[in-house]
Parts: sequence; C-alpha cells; structure tokens
Amino acid sequence: MSKRTFKPVKITIKGKTKTVYTVLQAGNALLNDWPEQTPAARAAELLVLDAFNDISDAEHVRRAFIAAAKASDIKFSS
Repeated sequence: MSKRTFKPVKITIKGKTKTVYTVLQAGNALLNDWPEQTPAARAAELLVLDAFNDISDAEHVRRAFIAAAKASDIKFSS
C-alpha cells in the first residue's frame, strides 16, 4: 500500500455511495460532498494537508475521515 492509500471507507451522502481509498479522495469528499462543516470535518481536512506535506500518514486521515462522518451523521462502513 502506498503511503497515501488506506483501507477503504464506504460513505453515503445524499443517497450517493462512494468508496474512499486515498488521502486525495478523502480530501475531495470533505471539500466537495460534505453536507456541513463540523469541527471534525475541519480537523480531517487539515490532516489531509498534513499527509501531503508528510507530517501525517494515511491511517490518521482515515480515522479522522471516519470521525468526521460520525459527527455529520453520514452513513459509513469500513
């Protein structure tokens, strides 16, 4: 696994389901698909940036992405 990929997380937002495998996909989902900007979503966005600057890793992004989904009541499975 590359340093910017992680175990898949499937999310459903507004009836659309997508599977997120990478830091880039997580960032795109947070910026473009997220229904609300919660503190958890903002923290996940910052970790995405950290991962691209080699300050954080993909697993931290994955955990923050899941936390953001929980905080926004987004259906997910991992």
